[in-house]
Amino acid sequence: MIMLPTVNWDAVATAAVAAIIFNLALDYLAKPRLEARKEEILEAHRLRRELLASAIRITYAAAIVSAVIPDGADSTVRGNVYVEQDRQHDRLQAEVQQLADDGGRHAGTFLGSLLNLVVGYVSALQGLLMSARPRTDQAVEIQKLAGAMAIALSSPRRWQIGKIVARARALEEVRRLVSGHTGVAL
Repeated sequence: MIMLPTVNWDAVATAAVAAIIFNLALDYLAKPRLEARKEEILEAHRLRRELLASAIRITYAAAIVSAVIPDGADSTVRGNVYVEQDRQHDRLQAEVQQLADDGGRHAGTFLGSLLNLVVGYVSALQGLLMSARPRTDQAVEIQKLAGAMAIALSSPRRWQIGKIVARARALEEVRRLVSGHTGVAL
């Protein structure tokens, strides 16, 4: 006759109660913090993508505003281009104002020198738009600054060495341009 081992039901009950208590503690203590951290990370990535998209929109609008119309262009074409340049200038001003209004949210996703760089970038854009320079000259400088910032904010893959180098150069260009326009060394 084969003897089956006896089950120690006290040990089974103790293990079940311990598992229930552990899972409840995990659900109430650890998971909310993990979920909150996940939301913070997702929000930071979303804000960085918004900042990149804004830099691209600013670059595009500044390129249109700074476009030179050939002297031999038809008067109708010239008129159409001037209308579009006015529209893009209004768009450029609105985009920079929106970026300035949300600048703290965007800059807050970065640490240290990058935070200062984003704040300086937004300040330089505003300063250029408020300057007494002709509109075309403002747009040329804004296009340089926003274009460099768009490259600096891009996220190349690890194996894309050329893009990593281009991003590093763009960061230095942004620092140089921001320092030149704000007078603050970054």
